[in-house]
Amino acid sequence: MKKTLQKVRQSLPASWYYDPDHYQFELEKIWYREWVCVGHVDALQRSGDYFTTTIGDQSIIVTRAKNGAICAWYNTCTHRGSRLCTSLSGRFSHGRIICPYHTWTFSTDGELLATPNRIETSDFNKDNFSLHGVHADTWRGFVFVNLGDAPVEDLADFMADKGTYVDNWPLEDLHPVHREVHTVACNWKIYWENYSECYHCPRLHPELCKIMPVYAKGVFDDGDLPDWEPRFDGDKGFGHVAEDATTWTMDGKTELPLFEGLTDQERDDGLIFMDIIGTFYLVAHADYVRTVRLVPKGPESTDLVIDWLLPANPGDVCADTIERIKALPMLVIEQDGAACELNQQGIKSRPFDHGILVPQEYALWDFHEWLRDRLGKADVSN
Repeated sequence: MKKTLQKVRQSLPASWYYDPDHYQFELEKIWYREWVCVGHVDALQRSGDYFTTTIGDQSIIVTRAKNGAICAWYNTCTHRGSRLCTSLSGRFSHGRIICPYHTWTFSTDGELLATPNRIETSDFNKDNFSLHGVHADTWRGFVFVNLGDAPVEDLADFMADKGTYVDNWPLEDLHPVHREVHTVACNWKIYWENYSECYHCPRLHPELCKIMPVYAKGVFDDGDLPDWEPRFDGDKGFGHVAEDATTWTMDGKTELPLFEGLTDQERDDGLIFMDIIGTFYLVAHADYVRTVRLVPKGPESTDLVIDWLLPANPGDVCADTIERIKALPMLVIEQDGAACELNQQGIKSRPFDHGILVPQEYALWDFHEWLRDRLGKADVSN
């Protein structure tokens, strides 16, 4: 049996899910200090390519500089603070970032190059007005940024233990072939909590439970069941697809080739999860990879950015293939989203000050402990 909770635990205070001041506190303590995945290097193939992203209320430019490095900058001009880019993506012509207000011009390295029509003064030094930088790095094709002044650890160390789950998947060779953005009217923590347990699965996800039979028992993994016995030597007790299924499609079948290099258990399980607590999760299926990024839009709104990745370039993937690998995950996300919105509405009831956690919700407890640690809040549960 895995680490199921051995007694009832209190969940977080209800106000943490809707109070604007607490939301801002979480942005400062978590979202502006942790490494956050913001996209994929495929969007930055050439020098000057860029995309913009938002973390909390901060707009960020991510670009490929002239020397090929991935750089990130706050989307603000150092003259008087005008936003520099208004498009979600594009390419900086001639490698120049030009402010639309007074035409101050910067290189993709962040250096101030020109200030047209400015009257010269002896005390002005262009070197003092470079763009405000953001820490940026990549991990296996994914782009991360960190808004902290000095990250506690570099990205390689941050991902060291998490990344081992998907060592056998060729992530560097995959390309995003489809994206969906789904807005849910709930706090980011409510969606993460839903992701972290399958207690809701028997009621909400009948289609998924046919593909993942253990989910019908209200748990994620076989090892969470009291009567679990390993299927083979080295069985780690993860959840696995049904005997007649291969992957997450509506019928469990696939026409895609399975990834080479997977172990027998990885092929038999059909998938494995890897997550960065609170902000991002990756589902490595036997034939495709799917990622979900959480983007808080306010105390009671969260965008889910869902990408599907395959070895082929986007233009080489037919619409029918996209639909097959999209249908079941999107159905699950829509079902989860509806439940999360009900959860968000219900916690505002006057007598509700906190919930409770049952044994199979141990991952929620881990998340709450992680959150309390980041916020410097003591555990107040029984």
